[in-house]
Amino acid sequence: MESMCILPKSTGWRLQLRYVVAFLGFLGAMVDYIVRYSISVAIVAMVNAAHPVNNASHASNACQAALNVTDEAGDAEYKGNGEYNWTIQQQGIILGTFFWGYFITKSSGGRISELLGARETMAVSLGASGILSLLCPAAAHLHPMALAGVRLVMGLVQGPANPALYSVLSRWSPPNEMATLVTLAYSGIAGGSLVALGASGWVVKLFGWRWIFWGGGILALAWTPLWLFLVRNSPEQHPLISRAELELLADTLHVKPRRSVPWRRLLRCWRFYPSVVAEMASSWVSNLTTTEGAIFLKTQIGLDLRQVGWVLSAGQGSSCAATFAFGRVSDVLVRRRVLTKLNTRRLMHSLGALMIVGGLLCIVWAGCQAEVVAVMMVLVVVGSASTLCTFQLAPMDLAPNYAGTLSGLLGLGNISGFVAPLVTAQLVTKTGSWLSSFLLGGGIYLVASILYVATVTTQAQEWNYYEEILS
Repeated sequence: MESMCILPKSTGWRLQLRYVVAFLGFLGAMVDYIVRYSISVAIVAMVNAAHPVNNASHASNACQAALNVTDEAGDAEYKGNGEYNWTIQQQGIILGTFFWGYFITKSSGGRISELLGARETMAVSLGASGILSLLCPAAAHLHPMALAGVRLVMGLVQGPANPALYSVLSRWSPPNEMATLVTLAYSGIAGGSLVALGASGWVVKLFGWRWIFWGGGILALAWTPLWLFLVRNSPEQHPLISRAELELLADTLHVKPRRSVPWRRLLRCWRFYPSVVAEMASSWVSNLTTTEGAIFLKTQIGLDLRQVGWVLSAGQGSSCAATFAFGRVSDVLVRRRVLTKLNTRRLMHSLGALMIVGGLLCIVWAGCQAEVVAVMMVLVVVGSASTLCTFQLAPMDLAPNYAGTLSGLLGLGNISGFVAPLVTAQLVTKTGSWLSSFLLGGGIYLVASILYVATVTTQAQEWNYYEEILS
């Protein structure tokens, strides 16, 4: 094994490469979500909300501030008086098509990354996403369905990125730092959402909405060579790893991509399915707070685009910090034997569910009290941060040798990513209000959380060692 890498003396080399990998994973997740979610704010600036075809989004039950919204300091785009007369149904399709493609390839992306190389898979995924982001303004000019088509392809190429990163981390995370390193890397999701949703309003103001797409594309293309240069699929392949760190990671060196998957045993593992249901509920709530959060705050509550940016920025910024905090506390509780790993998962998920369900119900109760709605939106997003140290760790807990495959299958829960926008559009059109969609989201998350807490396990399954059993 030592012949595969250069091992500097431990006294002369102090760089901890596992943190470098996690940090670059953080940047990759950040770029991923900048490209993915920037459209949530951009579409507000692209669409002429005052046009008659968009009356459904300003229905009779919208707050008075939304019906009379003005922004004397802003230009037409900044106020949401854009150049395209797209209906709320067309906007829902544009926002949802990404997740159609994402759903298709994420479920198989884990296996693809294990066979072709997780590092390489993630690089191709985000590099291609960057190119497609650059094409979005031209597609929007052609036709709304052309933009939807580009977003569909973007979802297809981005699907493998998440399980690929997970597969890399499974080989770089020692057991007593698993939650810390995973949440460090995946806190880039909140960081990317923070930039996408918070900075996009200012980008529109200063440069126009097209630069939201162009900026994300440039960042993705800049990150790709950096990732390829500094990251390897496993510790023993890295030319700069120290002997001390390689020994620390000895427990992860047996985690290898397997050439065959015990599909029958895997699919019969009922312990895994509550995590898929929890992922579905989490994706549904994310649609309300992130994908369509900007539209809700502007067309229902009456905030201008700058205020929308502040609310979404506060939520994602707080979530970024909370993500790392949840992970760190989880590892400390387990390492000091305050709680077992199983009960730590239950505790963290219960705390997150309390914030999410309570926050969604308070949004319904608050009605047109903009300040209360804004605070509760932030609370819901912070609660969602707990997922990265609960059901998102199920692949590493249940079968680390197949972590990439399971992470991809966990993405089956992302079906709500394209179902939720369509359901929300129908509810808004028929009821004249967004509040029923928040009630539905809270109910879905509550049921999924009860199921997860009641059935979760952290024991590695027997089929994790399938190839060893056969030999």
